[in-house]
Amino acid sequence: MDFESIRLLLEQWGYLIIIGWTFIEGETVVIVAGLLAQQGLLNLNPWLIALCAFTGSFCSDQLMFALGKYKGPTVLHRFPRLAKNTEKARNLMIKYENALILGFRFIYGVRNITPILLGISGVKHLKFFTLNMIGGCVWAASFAFGGYYFGELLEELSAAFPHAKYVILAGLILLVTSVFLFRRFRRKKAAQQAVREDKADFGV
Repeated sequence: MDFESIRLLLEQWGYLIIIGWTFIEGETVVIVAGLLAQQGLLNLNPWLIALCAFTGSFCSDQLMFALGKYKGPTVLHRFPRLAKNTEKARNLMIKYENALILGFRFIYGVRNITPILLGISGVKHLKFFTLNMIGGCVWAASFAFGGYYFGELLEELSAAFPHAKYVILAGLILLVTSVFLFRRFRRKKAAQQAVREDKADFGV
């Protein structure tokens, strides 16, 4: 989803879209919301953006952890796309369990699978809850205020260079769109690979 589509969703649904988006996906909407809040293009508060981002992300991770605790192998079997990053997340978990709980949101490709694996591995509920809360706060604040202060940087640059703001905004839109297309390509490629593996298993 490109920059303009995210802006329209935020304009229509406000904080609810931030909660819903971060429950499912990642940081893109948080950065864009912070930027738009600073620019005054939407009536959003950066503190509430961070709170909503934390709420969506934290609730999603707690749910995934509980699923891992009680239905882990079933979930991985039912959703093979999650299972494809299992080995990467497991290797990180063995070496850096506490650090992984605090920072897995910042690692591309392992956000959804890591809480499930942590649940399967027997990490205690209280430990995951506590470290996940700390990590969620840092993650939400980093991207909400990162977007907000990036907006301030745009204002300062536009004061010194009248057209710089528009060039940087265009670059940001291009970056967000490129990230979206890259992720879509990765998902499509992974799906095609899964189909090929299934055919190989059945001797097709």
